[in-house]
Amino acid sequence: GINAEYGVDNKTVPVSVMLIVVGLVIAVVGFLGCCGAMKQNGSMLLVYAIILGLIIILQCVAGILAFIFSDEAHELVQTGLEKGLTDYGKPPSVDVQKDEESIWTTGIDWVQEKFECCGITDGYDWSEAAGAATWWISKTGGKHVKDVPDSCCTTITANCGAGKAVKAVQTGIHEAGCFKEAKEWVEDQSMIMGILGIVFMVLEAFNIVFALVLRRSSSA
Repeated sequence: GINAEYGVDNKTVPVSVMLIVVGLVIAVVGFLGCCGAMKQNGSMLLVYAIILGLIIILQCVAGILAFIFSDEAHELVQTGLEKGLTDYGKPPSVDVQKDEESIWTTGIDWVQEKFECCGITDGYDWSEAAGAATWWISKTGGKHVKDVPDSCCTTITANCGAGKAVKAVQTGIHEAGCFKEAKEWVEDQSMIMGILGIVFMVLEAFNIVFALVLRRSSSA
C-alpha cells in the first residue's frame, strides 16, 4: 500500500544518507592520509591526524552513551516482547497482503525459534491465566487458552504447542524466557562491538602517531 511504502521510504532514506556521509568521510580521510604520506605534505598529514583524533573522540562518546542508555535498550526489548504477545496471531493491517502474517506474529516466531525461548519469562505467558497474549487467547484469535505457538517447541510440528501453556506440562517446549535470552544476546553483541571499537581506536591512534612523525620528518 501507499502508506507502507511511505513508511519504508521514511525509514530507509535517513539510513542511506548516513551511510553516504560516513563513506564520504572515510574517502576524505583516506585521501588525506595517502596523499600526505606519498607527497610528504605536512598540512595534509596534520589535517589527517586531527580528523582521526576527532573520530576517536566521537567513538568514545558513542561508547559512553551506549553504556548510559543500555537500560533503555533492555526496556525496548521488554516492550517489544509485550507488544508481540499482545498482538500475536492478530490479522495484518490493510497494507499487508492477506496471505501474510502480521509483523508481530512473524517477529515473535522468529525470536522464539532463533533464541530457543518461549514467552517473555516462560511458556506460561501464553496462557489465559497470564493474560498477556490477549488476541491469542481470545475467541476471535482461536481461544488458545492453554496453548503456546508452535515456534515454542523444541521440535516444531503442527499443533505441537497445544496444551503446553500449563506449567505442569511444559515439556517439549523451550524453558527459557525470550527476554532473558534476547537481553543476553544484546549484551554479547555490545561486548563484541566494544572490543572492536577499542581495536579500531588503537589502530587510529597508531595512525595519528605515524602521521605526526612523518610530518615532522618531512618538515625537517
